[in-house]
Amino acid sequence: MRKIFKDLVDAGGTGGLNWHVHAFQSRKRWQPTVAHIEYFLARCQPRHTHLLLMGCSAGWMMPTPWLTQFTQIDAYDIDPLAQRLFNWRHGAALRQSQMQITHHRLDAMTHLPDILAQHPHASIWFDNMLGQHRYRIRDEFQVEKELCALKITLQGRDWGSVHDVLSGPTQVVNTKTLRTQDVRQGVYPKDMDAAYNQSLVHSLHAQGIWFDHLTSHVFSNDVPTTLIPWEFKPHYWHWLQAGWQSSFEG
Repeated sequence: MRKIFKDLVDAGGTGGLNWHVHAFQSRKRWQPTVAHIEYFLARCQPRHTHLLLMGCSAGWMMPTPWLTQFTQIDAYDIDPLAQRLFNWRHGAALRQSQMQITHHRLDAMTHLPDILAQHPHASIWFDNMLGQHRYRIRDEFQVEKELCALKITLQGRDWGSVHDVLSGPTQVVNTKTLRTQDVRQGVYPKDMDAAYNQSLVHSLHAQGIWFDHLTSHVFSNDVPTTLIPWEFKPHYWHWLQAGWQSSFEG
């Protein structure tokens, strides 16, 4: 019973009721970041009409129009509330587009090889999931190793991700300016060294200790990515990285 309650509240530290209440209350503050993600995804061209949606949660930061281009979605999340809330947010539009969605309560990272083998002709999107991996796996060396290995596991597949790179407290900043202007495009993982990370942190007027989510080498060095600031809560910001690896790029 205790485990069931804990799963409902925090879903292993990556979701649950705590996350959904915060996300619902933060919708207006998050809207600029959601718009940047939507703009990024609009420029991606998935090669398949079947999507594997990893870590979908309730799709709080997912643009519904992008989802409706697919004819089939298999959505994976460990959160017991994900299916109901995702369908509440996106279900009407997806039904109208006659898209079929199947939800799976499953740890997508643990079962990724099996999922990929079951669906060889599907594009893959990790929805703000990979940056949470270190919350579930406490060994930093193992986390970084597993995240770096993703590009090998997914070689030849059509896939993308948006995920946390850095996060931490900030001073009072001109949020309107940051929301609209401080998106950085054409950034490559090979540039994500300590000095570059410091420049990102300083650009958001950081104070205190910032958190490295160990995701800076998820993509291959030749994959252009976009860095997007996210006002997660007042005085606490994240840098998100979004990228798409097309299968014809090798």
